[in-house]
Amino acid sequence: MRYDSEHKQRTHQKLLEEASAAIREHGPNNISVAALMAKVGLTHGGFYAHFKSKDDLIAEAISYVLEERAEAFEKNLQGEDLSAALANYIDLYLSSGHRDLRDKGCAVVALNGDIARMSDDTKARFESGIQRTIKILSGILIKLNKENPDELACSILTEMAGALAVSRTLSNSALSAWVLDNARSSVKKRIGLDI
Repeated sequence: MRYDSEHKQRTHQKLLEEASAAIREHGPNNISVAALMAKVGLTHGGFYAHFKSKDDLIAEAISYVLEERAEAFEKNLQGEDLSAALANYIDLYLSSGHRDLRDKGCAVVALNGDIARMSDDTKARFESGIQRTIKILSGILIKLNKENPDELACSILTEMAGALAVSRTLSNSALSAWVLDNARSSVKKRIGLDI
């Protein structure tokens, strides 16, 4: 049976969604092409109609998730008081709910240990996603009249991602929550969001 181009695009999109979740939850080296294809109702042979290789899939899935997260970040900051929206974003990012949603959470945290061993294309896509996130955050800080917005944005991103990563390594839930609480308080204080 022949499918139209829209069907192929929808299938490709579904493969990227599933791959990005699997990559965040299990790491890029631990995903199975056969399992991924089965999850969307296709055979392993259909993989090559969408991707040249597993490395191509991983690179594209990383681009997909970073783009999707950046768009969600921008969307969450529209339509309300910018300070309150940023404070809300920080609260959500540094929450136990986000900590526990490995397959849906921040790709930076989920993949930072793997990226150094990936292809140059994958590294470039990851770097582009980081740069976009810093640019979005810097733009918000400019609107809030903060000094050195690029440096502050980079520092905030790395503190938040680092705190989330550390919180995920801790088996003591109280200690994990304490790490998140401290980072949330520290980031908000540095931005002047003591609200």
